[in-house]
Amino acid sequence: MPASDSGRASYLIHRTVWGVCAGSTRASCRAVGFLPFWRTPSLIMIMSSYEIKSDLGGTDRTLQSVGGLFSKEKIAKSTELLVRAIRPVPGDKILDYGCGYGAVGIAVAGSAQDIEIQMVDLDIRAVRLAQHNVRSNAVENTTVVLDHTLSRFRNGQFNIIALNPPIEDGTETIFEMIERAQPKMRHGGSFFLVAKVRKGAKSYMRKLTETIGPAKVVMRSGGYWVMRAERNAICSPEAVDLSRYEHTIETELRGRRYKFESYAGIFSRNKIDDGTRLLIETLDVRPRHSVIDIGCGYGPIGIAAAHAASVGRIVMVDCNARAVEYAELNIRAHHLNHARKNGKPRVEAVLGDRFDAVIGERFDRVVSNPPFHAGNDVLFPLVDEAYKHLRIHGRLYLVLMRYAGLRRHMHKVFGNCGIAADDGKYVVLVSERML
Repeated sequence: MPASDSGRASYLIHRTVWGVCAGSTRASCRAVGFLPFWRTPSLIMIMSSYEIKSDLGGTDRTLQSVGGLFSKEKIAKSTELLVRAIRPVPGDKILDYGCGYGAVGIAVAGSAQDIEIQMVDLDIRAVRLAQHNVRSNAVENTTVVLDHTLSRFRNGQFNIIALNPPIEDGTETIFEMIERAQPKMRHGGSFFLVAKVRKGAKSYMRKLTETIGPAKVVMRSGGYWVMRAERNAICSPEAVDLSRYEHTIETELRGRRYKFESYAGIFSRNKIDDGTRLLIETLDVRPRHSVIDIGCGYGPIGIAAAHAASVGRIVMVDCNARAVEYAELNIRAHHLNHARKNGKPRVEAVLGDRFDAVIGERFDRVVSNPPFHAGNDVLFPLVDEAYKHLRIHGRLYLVLMRYAGLRRHMHKVFGNCGIAADDGKYVVLVSERML
């Protein structure tokens, strides 16, 4: 059975988001830093956070965000348009699908009485922040859950579904979300989707009409369309077949044949990308090494490392619940899920934000192929935390396309940084902890 259709990847998170610093204004949403958690003679670790003040939905709100999330520094134009387009009435049940840090759901929550809002996202960072923002803004009748299957919701539960996908999500991911949500809508319910005209809006409109029911543009502004489709009784749940979004990858890495399962919405879902391949082939991993792969996706780096470090501990971490589910699936498929190391699984995939799932552990190798659009507010904390979680003479390996600023930061933190591999497009940077 496809892992994506099971209910076990749906989570309700009760953890409190990290502490936040205040001080930005409505006109200028500025970056603020956390206080240093620890010091070394050459380093203070700073994690970037953002505070956004807005009157979205007609009520003053203060929202917190972090690097790596969609529209992290300000309310996006697409978000503003989507909130304006949704006009709930008392008694409506609303799904904010891919809620991010919660801007849409929180704004809509105050627009009518006796409405019920479910906010879902597959990114643990987004869910933690959305929960924090719901609490800090005293929003009622709103629940935030980590979920990528929607299996927790009954068919026909929602009058309104709202989707404001990040531009980088891609057509296949958005098509899958539309199809997955279709059975959850009541007949006559409305599906709202906002997208840039030049970034696929017309194809999304066709998909809405095909899957949900007749779609039309209800708002145009700044190159965006807000589209609304009404659930048509002709489009039954049986018409949805999500198996088309499953992918199988067969490849050779470090002289060994591999077969990976993947799914829409996971990075490089239908092939091993060149950066990942270069990083895997470059890694210096010994049989007893412990390795952590940050941003593991469906697990090719960690699984290849598990064969190189044949008796070492391998941890794969991702903030994306679907990615972790498929990494677990691939661990089992490669028969790496049975052995234990010092009372813990020898090879495992865990849901988390960087190192928060392995507090107190140190590793011989930290490896990552970070998202190509990741900024310094994601990359610099990764380097800082890697230093803390490496053993003496442990190494950090990062593969990137643009690396000048990051190489300087790695040298500042570690006292060294070299180029381990360069294929003309991607570069593998390596730093070693000496103290």
